[in-house]
Amino acid sequence: MKTPTIFTLSLLSLTPSILAQCTDPVPCQDESLNALNTTACQTYHAFIARGSDSGYPGHLGPLAKLVCGNLTSSADSNTTCGYENIVYPANSSWSGPTTDIWCKSAAIGAQAGQEQLREYADRCPDAKLILLGFSQGGSVALDVLGGGGGVVFNCTQEDNAALDPESSPGSHIVAAAIFGAVHRSAHQPYSVQNGGQNYNGSTPRSAAQLSDLAKYKDVLREYCNVGDPICAPSSPDQAPVNHLNYFEKYNDDAAEFIVAKARGNDSAENGTSGDSGDAGDVQQGSVDGGAGGLKVEGLAWVVGFGVIVLGL
Repeated sequence: MKTPTIFTLSLLSLTPSILAQCTDPVPCQDESLNALNTTACQTYHAFIARGSDSGYPGHLGPLAKLVCGNLTSSADSNTTCGYENIVYPANSSWSGPTTDIWCKSAAIGAQAGQEQLREYADRCPDAKLILLGFSQGGSVALDVLGGGGGVVFNCTQEDNAALDPESSPGSHIVAAAIFGAVHRSAHQPYSVQNGGQNYNGSTPRSAAQLSDLAKYKDVLREYCNVGDPICAPSSPDQAPVNHLNYFEKYNDDAAEFIVAKARGNDSAENGTSGDSGDAGDVQQGSVDGGAGGLKVEGLAWVVGFGVIVLGL
C-alpha cells in the first residue's frame, strides 16, 4: 500500500466557509437543507454523491440549496426542486481492513446512482435531473455518466456501463457538476480552465470511459484545483485545503452553470473561468460551515490537533 502522505494544517487557518456543513456521519441538522431531501416527483431533482466518510449530504448540501433556491425563485409557484442522496458506503481507503474497500465502495455507488436515476426517471418522466459529486463521490458521479471500473489506487473497481444520453435516464440529465474527483483525466472538454485541468487524477480514466463521458460534455462541468492531492496529485503546491475549498471558491459559478443548463440556456459554456464570476440572474450564496472536522479522500481523520493523514 502506498505510504500515507502527511500534511499539517492548522484548522484555525481555515475560514468557516471552508468547513462544510452536514459532513459528519450523524444526521444533518440543517432544517432548510433537510426540507429539500425528498424522492417525490419534482420539476428539478438533484442526486448527490458525497465524499469519503462524510455524512449525507456532505459538502454538496449548500450548493444544492443554492441551485434549488434559484430554480424556484420565479413567479411560477408550481416549480419544485429538491435532492436525494446516492446511497452508498463512501468508504475511504483507510476506513477498512482491506485495501479494496475504496473500490468496492465506489462500485456500489456507481450502481446505486444509476439505479436511483433510472427509477426516478421512470416514475417522474417530466423531471429534469441534476448530478453532483465530490471527491470519491465525484468519481462515482463520473462513473454513473461515463461508466467506471479498473485499477484505482491499489485495488480494482468492478466495471459498470455508461448511461446512454439518448435514452432514459441519461436523456433526463440537464446538468452535472463534479469536484475533486479521484478517477479523472487531464485535458477534457468539460473541465474548468483553472490549471487543474492539465493534470490526471490519482488514476486516469480509460479511453472508452472518456469517450462515453464526452457525450455529456455540454451538460457537465468538472472542477479540479492545482495542488489538490486527490484530483491533481502531480501538480505543484500540494495541500489538503486545495481539496476542501471548492465550495468556497466555486459554488456561485457551479450554480450559475447548473441553473442555466436546467432552464435550457446553452450560453453557460464549459471550461471557462475557474473563479466565481458574475452570476447573472443567479443569486449568489455563501457556504455555511461548522468546525466539527474535515475529511479528505483516504483520510485517517482530521481532528483539532491539525494533522491530516492523506493515504491513497
